Amino acid sequence: MKKQKKQFIALLIILLLAVGAYIYFTYFRAPKIEEGSVSVTEVFHNDVGSVKELMYMHDGVTVELTRDGDTWYLANDKSIKLDQDKVTDILRFAANLNASTTLEDVTDLSEYGLDAPDYTVSFTTSDGVQTTFYIGDFFGVDGTYFARVEGDNNVYKIVSYYADSLVMDVDQLKADTTQEQ
Repeated sequence: MKKQKKQFIALLIILLLAVGAYIYFTYFRAPKIEEGSVSVTEVFHNDVGSVKELMYMHDGVTVELTRDGDTWYLANDKSIKLDQDKVTDILRFAANLNASTTLEDVTDLSEYGLDAPDYTVSFTTSDGVQTTFYIGDFFGVDGTYFARVEGDNNVYKIVSYYADSLVMDVDQLKADTTQEQ
């Protein structure tokens, strides 16, 4: 019984130290940002209505979408009805990329998880311009991901909701047809 009590106290102390370290490194060691000092760099901006094709890949799953008129379809199966609002939400993030920080002329992409990125996003606008960008490692200190645009030597830090908003598989994109019946 005494041994279990000592082990419990030791584990409790370790847990408290871990929580204390987390709080210290998250709140006290994080850079202080003064009100109004946050600047955002626009990496690229496209009108959502100008995008005609979208492809994104994450965890080995690739989703390819194509627009016909005002309606989005799966590129390989137009018979599946998609929730157009969900597609538009994805497009808002895919077609417009803003960065909180720019790291210029990066040569070693592996430092940022961009040598084998977690996400690949590519879209083509109605004027034929294709843009591809990659999202790599998560930087937990400030809740950002590292990203890179194809053909650009810069690495950008983007807020995590960009990546989170791009993760929808085909089942999540399907329109809810139960309400139509």
